Amino acid sequence: EQPSERLSANMAGFPSVGRVSVQSTLRILALQSSRARPVLWRRASCDCVSQPTQGRRWMASVSDESPTQQRLMWEAAKKPEFKLNLGDLIKFGRDADNKTLLMSAMFLQKELPIRIGKRVQELQSLPVPMYSTKSVRELSALYEETFFRVLNHDPPNNSKAEQSFSDMLLNVRDKHKLVQANIAAGFIEMLRSGVPKWAIESEEIQDKLTRFYTGRIGVRLLMDQHLGLRRDAQDRSEQAQHKRGQLQQAFVGCVQTQCNLREIIEDAISDARDACKMHLKDCPTVMIEGREDISAPYIPEHLYIMVFEILKNSCRATVELHGRASTSHTPMYGEELPPCRVTISGGSDCFVKISDRGGGIPPQSLQRIWNFAHTTAPPGMQELAGFGHGLPLSRTYARYWGGDIEVMSMENCGVDNYIRLGVPAKFYGTETPDWMKREAVHSDARGVY
Repeated sequence: EQPSERLSANMAGFPSVGRVSVQSTLRILALQSSRARPVLWRRASCDCVSQPTQGRRWMASVSDESPTQQRLMWEAAKKPEFKLNLGDLIKFGRDADNKTLLMSAMFLQKELPIRIGKRVQELQSLPVPMYSTKSVRELSALYEETFFRVLNHDPPNNSKAEQSFSDMLLNVRDKHKLVQANIAAGFIEMLRSGVPKWAIESEEIQDKLTRFYTGRIGVRLLMDQHLGLRRDAQDRSEQAQHKRGQLQQAFVGCVQTQCNLREIIEDAISDARDACKMHLKDCPTVMIEGREDISAPYIPEHLYIMVFEILKNSCRATVELHGRASTSHTPMYGEELPPCRVTISGGSDCFVKISDRGGGIPPQSLQRIWNFAHTTAPPGMQELAGFGHGLPLSRTYARYWGGDIEVMSMENCGVDNYIRLGVPAKFYGTETPDWMKREAVHSDARGVY
C-alpha cells in the first residue's frame, strides 16, 4: 500500500481541518495505523490517563528500565534547572585549577540528570506518530541511557574519579552528535507513513521541539564548559610563566571573553561558500562591512552556527535565481553574481546583518521558515538544507543568551537577516564611550561581565 493511498484511507470520513484539532487527528491516525502494524502502547508518565477520549495522549515507550528507575528519572525531571549566564561561567571558570574541576564535576553530576530527564519527558510528550518513529524512539532511549550513566557514575570527588567522569562526558558528547539528524529522520518517517504535512508542521510539535532544543543547548553547554575548563587547567599548569593579562584574552572553558566577531564570521563564510560550491557548482562573493574591531564575551560555536546557516540560504538563493539554473534571464557566474553582504555593528548590543539579492521569500511562506519540518531544498542537498533545522535552530541559539534573529524579506528582491547576540560590544583600541559606561551599571542584570 502506497503512502498516498494510506493517507486517503486515513483521512476518509474526517471532518475538515478547521473542525478537528491536530492532537485528535494525530491520535486517530496512530490508532488506525496500529491495526495494520501492531505497536505496543503504554503510558510514559503518571500524567496520562487510560482513556484517549478524555483528551490526554498515550505515549509509546521503548525503555526497558524498571518502574523504580523510571520513577527516578521523572523525579529528577521535576526539579528546577540551575540558571546560568555567561557572567557566571566566566567568573567561576577563570583561573581554573584542580579544585575548580572537582567542583564543576560534582555540580554536573547533580545538574545533568535534571536537564536530561526533562529532555526525555519532552521527547515522550511528542504526539504519538512522531514519538513512535524509530529515529525518535532511539533518540529517547539514548537520553535515558545517558541519564543513568551520569547518575550512576562514581562521585567525582577526587582527581581520578574526575578524569573518569570527564572521559564519560566526552563519550556522551560524541554519541549525541546526530540528534538533529534523528529528529529530521522522524519527520521523514511520518511523511512516509501517511501523516499529513499540516499535522507534521503543527504548532504543537514545533513548540515541543523548541523547548527540547533549548534544553539540549544547555546540556551541551555544561559538558563543553567542563571539558574546556579541564583543558584550561592543563594549559595553565604547563604555561605557568604566562602573565595573567595574556590568559584573559583566551577562553574560559568554551566561552571566549573577547570573541572577535569578524574572525568567526570569516570562518562561517568560508565553509558556507564551500558547501554552496559543492552542491551548486558556484557561489556568490560575500563581502564584510561595518565595524571590524568589535568583540564580545560569547561562545564562538554559537555565532558560527547562526552565520553559517543563514549564509547557506543566502548563497543558495542567489545562485538559484541568478546562476546557471536561471530561466528568467541570462545566467551569471562567479563574480558576476550579486554579492551577499555581512554588516557588523554594535553598541549596547552586538548585531550582524546578512543581506542577499536572492529573490526574497513570499509573504505566505515567511512564517514557515521557522518550522523545524520545513525546507525548500531539493533531495540530495542535506548539508545545504540543514535538514530543515537551520533557521529555527539558529534562532534558538540566539535566544538562549537573550538575543534574537529577525528576517525582513522584499519579495522579488532579497532578504535582510538580522542577528542580535544579546551581549554588549567591546571595541579594540578605542576609549569606552560614555553611553557604554552608563550601560555597564546594568550589565549584571544582563548576565555579562
